[in-house]
Amino acid sequence: GRVSYLIGLKGPCFSVNAACSSSMVALDSAYQNLRLRTCDRTLVAGVCLQLHASSFGAFCALRALSPDGQCKTFDGRADGYGRSEAFGAMVLEQEPRGIETTVRGTATNQDGRSASFMAPHGPSQEGVVRSAMQQTRTVHGVEAHGTGTALGDPIEVGALQRVLASSAAKAEPVALGAFKSQIAHAEGAAAIAGLAKVVRVLEHRHVPANLHLRETNPKLELGGFAVMTPSHGTKLGVLSGVARMGVSAFGYSG
Repeated sequence: GRVSYLIGLKGPCFSVNAACSSSMVALDSAYQNLRLRTCDRTLVAGVCLQLHASSFGAFCALRALSPDGQCKTFDGRADGYGRSEAFGAMVLEQEPRGIETTVRGTATNQDGRSASFMAPHGPSQEGVVRSAMQQTRTVHGVEAHGTGTALGDPIEVGALQRVLASSAAKAEPVALGAFKSQIAHAEGAAAIAGLAKVVRVLEHRHVPANLHLRETNPKLELGGFAVMTPSHGTKLGVLSGVARMGVSAFGYSG
């Protein structure tokens, strides 16, 4: 509300709290408002500041944090995540005025009842990816939620495998990125940070390395899935024509 007041914005204005997927759920809402022509331009932002020591104590009690503070995404040593701070903001328009990244489709859902409140739910993740993919044929890369946990990484990759492995054959495998391995987990701002990374990847057709990746987690479902988890910078699987990437985000609220 303060931002809208200061720079004179009109139209829908609200904050979103969906835990670690907050900024991606905000993007979904902005995209839907553009489709409904409630507005012709939107501002989507996410911010995370680590201001209270008590939250670190709570996550330690849950054994959610990695002892070394590193997100070892897709690695067999995955043992929790590190926390970080970030801010990101993006403008979405119905009619971009330059050469911009285009959003082809978004989707959001909730796990409902699952093994526990914090446990990820594979079928729900598969469903939301499949819904988002209905508006595009294939993707050349995915920026994964990728917290680097023994439970979360295999469930997320399994959901991606069940959706993307059945898409048209590609000359190059799908690149799975993990920005959290580079900047740790910015929680409410994590998704907007991942999206900002994707914009740059599409611009330069280059995928940066996933850090702390020594040996791929053997629990990841990779059968029949042409995929790479780059441990060093590499080219995106398409050097000319339209390149497409997805961004995956999850949280307590789906």
